Amino acid sequence: MEHENTHEPAETTENEGSVPSAVAFEHPFFHSIEHTLFRTLEDTHEPVMVTVLDRHEVSLKFSGIVSELHLSDDGADVRMLGVVAEGLKYVRELRIGDKVPTEMTSGRASWQITDTHRAIAHNRVTMQLVSWMSGDEMLITDPTQLAQVVDDPKTKNKISQAFTEAAKALNIEENRREDVISLIANLANELSYIEALREVFHDILRIHKTVRGLEQSYKREQSVLDTIASLKRLFKLVLKDFTDSFEQLDAQTGEILSALTNIAQVSRFIRTNRDDLHRRLWAWDGLINDWQGVSANRSIKAEKLLPELYHFLAQRFLPRDEWELYSKAIDKTKKRATEVRW
Repeated sequence: MEHENTHEPAETTENEGSVPSAVAFEHPFFHSIEHTLFRTLEDTHEPVMVTVLDRHEVSLKFSGIVSELHLSDDGADVRMLGVVAEGLKYVRELRIGDKVPTEMTSGRASWQITDTHRAIAHNRVTMQLVSWMSGDEMLITDPTQLAQVVDDPKTKNKISQAFTEAAKALNIEENRREDVISLIANLANELSYIEALREVFHDILRIHKTVRGLEQSYKREQSVLDTIASLKRLFKLVLKDFTDSFEQLDAQTGEILSALTNIAQVSRFIRTNRDDLHRRLWAWDGLINDWQGVSANRSIKAEKLLPELYHFLAQRFLPRDEWELYSKAIDKTKKRATEVRW
């Protein structure tokens, strides 16, 4: 369960105080139809207002709303539509009266993490501090390895000493040791969200492993092998893309004393990359759920999921010209978006 963070960095976000706290509109139109909501279109990611007319769902583009209602470009409703469009980068949908995502107001994540993620991040930062004290700073990200090292009695004896040495290095008086603990808590709190996202990435790695295993199971079926070969090519791009992002984050926080000295700047860096990773990873939620329990053995479910997975990856990672050819080939009568997107 999510707990209220009691250790916030000195700075949060430049937008704090300048963004409204809730979604609200002045024009009667926005209140004339019940059960309206705002979300982004799946194919183009364009923000729209969704309403139900004559029992049919209708999506209204923001530009069309502004034009039809003759809204002033500098009016409150147009500004609110801009806030909603930005907010939909952090949540899947918004309704009138909903709070604006906290990423835009306080910088905090609007999604939940678990105490396990908090523990992993805290263990990681603590071990970085211990390794710094020993003169051989290292970065451990594997949760199992972290837990084993932290639970070692020899390590526990070093942790208290590491806090004392860190206080000296940071010019913090010995009687203010709690300040070091607070700094560690700040950094660990920010990194706990990265650990939650890293767990999602591990789910993607499991899908990749299953796909590679299916190659052996379908070695006599060329059509399936062709799909798997294409998936393997696209997965190289996927894995490199996410791996580079996590490595960049790990490098930024790898030098623990530097991170603690510049906690506000480092926190902003983590939050920016956290939001970017979250946007890119949440698109995988449905696929991760679909691939749960799928083994590397032949199955009807695997044969159904493989082309769906290829469509998902092709839509996001194929060069534009290749995606256009692919989309036309699979459905010549249906208009599809052609831009590369997350």
